[in-house]
This record gives sequence, structure tokens and C-alpha cells, in this order.
Amino acid sequence: MEKSSFPRPEFAEAIIEKYLSSQSNVFLVYGNTRDIYAVEPGNYVPLGQFFVEALIRPDRKDSPKIVMVYDPASGITFPSPLDRQLISKALGEDRLNRTLAAARADVVTACAALRELTRLDVLVPIEGEPDRKIRKDFAIIIQYAEAVAPPSRGDVILDSDRLKVITLEDWFSDRTFVTSPHIVFLVSETLSGINERIVDLPYVAAIKIDRPNEHERKLYVELLMKQDEAKTSLSAEQIAYSSAGLTLLSLKQIFMQAAHNGREITLDLIFEKTKEIIEKELEGHIEFPKLNYGFEAVIGASRLLKRLGELKECLRGEDSELMPVGILVPGANGVGKTFIYKAFAKECGWVAVVLKNIRGPYVGQTEKNWERIRSVLEAMGSVMVLYDEADTEIGGRSAQTHDVDRRLFGNILKMMSDSNNRGKIVWIIITARPDRLEPDIKRSGRAGEHLPVFDNEGEERTAFIKHVLKGAGVNPDEFPQGTHAEFLRLTQSYYPADFDQLLTELRRRRHLEGRLTPEAVIEEVKDFIPPDIARQREYQELLAVLECTSRELLPERYASLSKETVQQRVQEIRVSMGLM
Repeated sequence: MEKSSFPRPEFAEAIIEKYLSSQSNVFLVYGNTRDIYAVEPGNYVPLGQFFVEALIRPDRKDSPKIVMVYDPASGITFPSPLDRQLISKALGEDRLNRTLAAARADVVTACAALRELTRLDVLVPIEGEPDRKIRKDFAIIIQYAEAVAPPSRGDVILDSDRLKVITLEDWFSDRTFVTSPHIVFLVSETLSGINERIVDLPYVAAIKIDRPNEHERKLYVELLMKQDEAKTSLSAEQIAYSSAGLTLLSLKQIFMQAAHNGREITLDLIFEKTKEIIEKELEGHIEFPKLNYGFEAVIGASRLLKRLGELKECLRGEDSELMPVGILVPGANGVGKTFIYKAFAKECGWVAVVLKNIRGPYVGQTEKNWERIRSVLEAMGSVMVLYDEADTEIGGRSAQTHDVDRRLFGNILKMMSDSNNRGKIVWIIITARPDRLEPDIKRSGRAGEHLPVFDNEGEERTAFIKHVLKGAGVNPDEFPQGTHAEFLRLTQSYYPADFDQLLTELRRRRHLEGRLTPEAVIEEVKDFIPPDIARQREYQELLAVLECTSRELLPERYASLSKETVQQRVQEIRVSMGLM
């Protein structure tokens, strides 16, 4: 293994550095392991082949190596028939056949066999010097390492899995092996899928393969464009920028599908395919909501929109220090929190994603899901993570919290605090119960800006009501004076979600009767009984008041109240609702 004039990926340079400096000869490679990688300009190969051609280079004169690949499904194989012949000569054909057959049946046997094979003295003549021989060392690639070194299930581990881990631990800790020129690659999609005892071994180095950056995508897109697989008027730079988060294989898939269907590659096509590929790749843990409206669709909330407009200018700029890390969005149920912040994402020109169903049914599944999600989000950049119902989804650190939730919460905090993500990822933490969130996530440096959403007041409420009724083809300004006053009186306790339900009822009546009269509207209002959650909504609204970090955003009815007064009322509601 040596330096090369052709620039290799960062993960490859990290492996070379650690191997040549004798820090490690076992590399746990995880992350974007199912992509293709450049060995040289225009030559992209899968990871196993990349290891052989770019790092191991088994035929070098100064350090030749025998390459063996172990896959739990197919056993031990030799990419080069010559290597198999050399092993057969040293071990004997019958014994080699028995070893390989046993390795196909059992992981522990296979690992023990690999270790024993590395102890063989395989000598080959030096080219040009037939009287001198050099020892061939071993390079081993272990695929699906999560099956070879499975993680423990809490404090419990199956005897068969424990034996696998012990076998590897003993091998990788053997002084003779540690000081040898041998090299082993353990390949896994996630680091959390590998037993922590193997990860923590001093001579085992964990190397993450990130998704391709913009420059790497640009080089590959240029190659695809030269191959003329699809028509496009876009430049390689535009395609590379718009495909953030995709692997090189995904880019190739887009080009091939476009060519097959006779479609031109446009920015809309790239975004459509990016969403499709990532949602499928992450098995539904990420969703890209449609952002087909901006602030023009938000009625009222003028003070909040003014503040968000200021943040929009910062997010569109280049100075990441001016950008928020996260925004806590408290507010009562049905007030339009998610609706407004989707409009905010649209205005900023950022991609919005919704995280869901992160917790898995199996031990370790949640950590694997999160590791994959984080890899995608960090590769995408300019992304707003909408975390709705955050008080039930994010987890916490209390003694009553499940271990899985505590680990998930810790991973989220680490990601939010990572300075490399500032200006690339903004967290929108949406909840009606901010009191249930741990203080760690609400502090400055994480979701430190608390910008709640409140019900509209005064003229803004009037404008909102007019907008709702317009959806049913009704103009309240045309109501008789007494009817209009009665409508306002009957709906004075309505909140936005109530108006949405009323709108549905009015549309139904209009569909059935062909028209809506002011009297019919009043009849529907009198008939409709909103859910009796006034006290619950008051409680949620008061919590939003306590959390708010901008006095300018407080409604007039709360602006003059002291925090002590609000806290006292919160306490009264808690007692009356049995929330203590």
C-alpha cells in the first residue's frame, strides 16, 4: 500500500495513513459501502474491487499479497486463481477443499480458517531474480461483517454469536498478527451493526465512507454525459449540486432510466428521483413533504412571519454563524405549526424532510436506522428537518426513559451540536408539549430559538375567517349585519382546526343543495359541536408563552402578563387535569 498521484477518496487516504504508520491492520469500513469508487479517471468499481485495485494491489513487487474474500453466504473465495494454486500447494488440495467446505457452513469455522491460512509461509520468486524469493502476505475482505461480529442484545448475547466475537477478538489481538503486514477489511453498512468489543479493539480502525461530495458527483456526471446515456441541457455542475445525498450508483440509475424512457434530465426530474431513491433506500424513515406554497398561503401570524422572513435572509446567505441550528416551535394543537414552517422551508429554498418511525422492532435496529438517516442528511445539506410531535418522538434522558430512547436522544443531540452541520441542517422541533422535552435540546446551540405559533387575534382572525369561508364560496361581508355578528359570536372559541372541519361541512352542504345562504351557514355553525379541548389548548398555549424567546411574538393578551402569573395558571390547569 502506497501513495498515488491519482487522488483517492478520503476514506482510502485514511486507511493508507493508518496502515503505513502501523496504527492498524484491521479496518472496519462502514457507511456508503454499496456504491462505486474511482480507481483512476473514468474507472469506477465496487468496494471490494476498489480495495484490491487501489489499496491492496496484490502484484506489487515489494509487498505481494494473497487476496481472500469471505462472504457468510458463499464462504471463502480467491479472486485470483493463482492465489488459490499457491495456497493449495502449501496446504494440499484435499485439505484446502475440506477447509473451504467447512467455512461455507459456519462463520466461526470460516474465521478460524482465515486466521490459520494467514500463518502459512507462501514464497514466490522475485521477478528478475529467480534465486530469491519473497513471502506473500494476506489481504482479507470480510463482507457483511454484521453477521460475522453481531452486536450484543443489551446484556444478552447468544452463545453462537459470543463465539464469533471471541474468535475475531482473539485473532485481531494476537501479537503476531498485529505486527504482521497482513490487512483485513470488515465491511458493514453501519458501525452500530458490529459488536462493540471488536470496534473497541486498539488495532481496529473504524473508517466511515461518506456519500460522494459535490466534486465527486460532478466528476462522475461528466463521465455519464460523455457516454451520452441521456439528453440534458443542464451542466455537470447543476446536476451535481441538485443531486446532493445521492450515491454515484443512484446517479447512474437516473441517467439510465432517463435514456430508456426518452426523458430529458431536468432539475425537476433530479429532485423527483432523489426523493424516490432516498425514501426507498431509508425504508420510509424519511419523507419529503410537498412544498407547494410559501408565506402567501399563511393568513395572519404577521409578527411570526416577519421574524421568519429575517431568518430566511440569513439562511439564504453564506455566513453559517448567522443561521439557526434549530427552532423550537411550541403552540396549541391545530394552530398551524407544521403548515407555517413548511411555508418557511419553501421560502428559504431548502429541502424539507420529515423523520418518522425511526425506532425499530429489533435490538440495535433504531441505532442502525439513525446512522443511515444521519449519513443522508449530512450529505444533502440545505435541509430542514421537521420533527413533528417531538415530545413523543425524540426521547429523553430521564430514569423512566427506555434505553433505546435515551440513545436516540443522545445521537440527535450530537448531530445538532456538530459544528460541521451548522448552515447545512436546520432542525424544526414542533410540539404542543414543550414541557416534556429535555432542557438539553431547548438550550442555545441546539433548538435555542423558540418561535411559537399562536391563534390569530383581531383583524388577523377576521381575515382568517374570511379566507376559510371563501373556500366554501361564501363572503361574510355580504352577510346581514345581525347574521354576521351571530356568526362571530358562535365561532369565538373556534381554533383553526375547527374552522377546517366547519369548512368541510359547508362544502358538503353546498354540494348537496347547490348553494349556501347566510342562514344555512348559521345552521351549520349551530349544528357543529367542536371537541371540548379548550382547557387543554389553553394549557398548551400557556406553555408556548413560557417558552417564547421573543417578546415581540407574544399576543396582546399575554404581553403584559408576568411569567409568575402564567406559571401559576399552568399549575392550576395541571392540578385540574390531573397532570401532576
